[in-house]
Amino acid sequence: MNYHIQVFAGLAEQMGGPIIMVPTEQETMTVAALKDLLSECFPESAAQLQGSFVARNQAYAAPEDLVSIYDEIAIIPPVSGG
Repeated sequence: MNYHIQVFAGLAEQMGGPIIMVPTEQETMTVAALKDLLSECFPESAAQLQGSFVARNQAYAAPEDLVSIYDEIAIIPPVSGG
């Protein structure tokens, strides 16, 4: 099974593109667990991943919310500007 994840901004550059596939044995997991899995797969992006927002099916998801391989998932890094 794979999670298909859209990645934005500088994270997309660090992680190899705007859409990544992350293999897993778990069909569902919490948002927090997904961030941990991504941090293991992409250690150079771990700090930025932990501060990023996760969207599930076009709505922000809390760390304890569940995501599944069937969900539309996006990782949105924090932005700054004025």
